[in-house]
Amino acid sequence: MKTDSEFKILFKKHAAELLALTGDRGARVLNVDSVEVRELRRAVDCVMKLEHEGQVYYRHLEFQAETRPDMAFRCFRYNTRLIVQLEAPVVTTVIYPFPPGPRGDLVFPVVVGGREVNRWRFDTVRLWKLDARWALETGEPGLMALIPFMRGGRDLPLITAAARRIEEKLPGSVMSEAEQVLLLFAGRYYTVDQVARVAGGRDVMIQSSVWQAAEAEGLAKGLAEGEAKGVAKGVAKGEREVCSDLVRELHPAIADRALPVIGSCDDPAALKRWALLAAKGTDAELLKELGLG
Repeated sequence: MKTDSEFKILFKKHAAELLALTGDRGARVLNVDSVEVRELRRAVDCVMKLEHEGQVYYRHLEFQAETRPDMAFRCFRYNTRLIVQLEAPVVTTVIYPFPPGPRGDLVFPVVVGGREVNRWRFDTVRLWKLDARWALETGEPGLMALIPFMRGGRDLPLITAAARRIEEKLPGSVMSEAEQVLLLFAGRYYTVDQVARVAGGRDVMIQSSVWQAAEAEGLAKGLAEGEAKGVAKGVAKGEREVCSDLVRELHPAIADRALPVIGSCDDPAALKRWALLAAKGTDAELLKELGLG
């Protein structure tokens, strides 16, 4: 289950609330962005420009769903180039949502002739070691969105309580990014129907901006099939359920013709396209898209 897109959105919208995770409590957020490292021609995940007690510095964040043996070297490569490019101190932190994470500290040593002559140490955050109820008690939308990764965070009533507190903190007619991220992360453990009930309906969920961003980056959305082994099948299943329900509710006159085509499709991209058309289009437009008109 990839999580980069949701983490980037969450940190851009709620950076100040998440400084407790990165060790920057008390700092003032000046900017949050994805920065292209020019020598590498690669954008690092997230860079926060911070100010604390008059000093400006940067916190570089990498969101790492899987444990990689070369992560310390990658951090070293990004960190040193960012320091030169930004001409300011840069501190790198890797956020791991899933265990096991790296063994011990994340360190890149420089060894010459069997002797260590230098070393770079990088911070890590292992979300599964944090207490979900602590995040709920903070009342901070950014932290509450990460509850599904935390200890005790699989509990659906707790996830529902977090969603309601986010709604109280960020009221509005449109579901906030923090709540959208929370529910997408909750999909690692629960079915589309269960998560949609918290969201207020499937159509609300699939039309959310975070859902669309996840789609654009090809992230797995088979909410009932959160484990990596079943991702491909789960994505198609989740999209098929959403699409079929929208057709039944909004296009009952053509449902008997459309549903067999939808039920036999295993292409997540096509199913997603049909679902969006079912939510907005006419019967005739949908039939044409399905090859029936």
